[in-house]
Amino acid sequence: MNGDLMDDQLLRITLLVARTGSFAAAARETGVDPSSVSRQVAALEQVLGIRIFDRTTRRLDLTEAGSIYLDRASPALEAMDEAADAARDVMSEPSGLLRVTTSVAFGERWLLPRVASFRTEYPRIDLDLVLTDAVTDLAREGIDLALRLGRRPDTGSMVAAKLFDTRYRVVASPDYLVRAGHPDTPEELVGHDGLLFRLPSFRTVWHFRSRTRDNSYDALPRPTLTISNALALRRAAQAGLGVTLLADWTIDEDLKRGLLVDLFPDYEVSAVGFDTAAWLVYLSREYVPARLRVFIDHIKNSSAVGQVNNTSA
Repeated sequence: MNGDLMDDQLLRITLLVARTGSFAAAARETGVDPSSVSRQVAALEQVLGIRIFDRTTRRLDLTEAGSIYLDRASPALEAMDEAADAARDVMSEPSGLLRVTTSVAFGERWLLPRVASFRTEYPRIDLDLVLTDAVTDLAREGIDLALRLGRRPDTGSMVAAKLFDTRYRVVASPDYLVRAGHPDTPEELVGHDGLLFRLPSFRTVWHFRSRTRDNSYDALPRPTLTISNALALRRAAQAGLGVTLLADWTIDEDLKRGLLVDLFPDYEVSAVGFDTAAWLVYLSREYVPARLRVFIDHIKNSSAVGQVNNTSA
């Protein structure tokens, strides 16, 4: 086997071990046996004549020499990958692996319905969707694109582009409203069962701003159930357990079907501010591969179509 190619493969697996923190985690990502990963790292150490990791039964730590080597070798490998992407993009249709991360709820309710049409249009692009409510380090985790919700992210060396503005609504099921009554004003929420999201701002106070008058209110229902997942909150509200605050992308279909009722359509509502949005976040780089460009264009276009349909409805 060609020595340069071999060293390139060894470097990639070693960087993966450094990123994931163990041979076992790297093996799970690559679908090989942990002993194979260990042998490849040992082979690179032998080629270089240094020890990259200090190994114990419980921990795997980068040595000083290993840290210096990987810090300097990683940009060179990234430059090679960018060069290969640029060459492939000239010669063929977009292809390769694209890793995308977002929250569990946003991925399930908003992103997944758009994946089928993307795969139909670009069958040579393989998607790895990392759905997690943790904030992911894109460079460390090898993520190409993150879809994040809230105020504009503090991006640093990354690019952030707005996908669409988000709106939140206070909702409850028709059954709950028959049983508990429909609150006429935000102040009346104090007498209702509250289904609260386990983020501090969402379970502390809800902010209301009138669309027709220059009025604002802070209110919160009594906290009867706190849940750490927006999809579970939606199900609890559908089941008639109380009143909750959810994003429009989570519940638009429920409102159209009458499964949930928007209690205050004349108000803007928020827990963290009225300038929240969905954002596309990716690493700043000299060359953006075609597979990432077409994915961004696809979800931007599908988002614009969805907003037009919602406005028409």
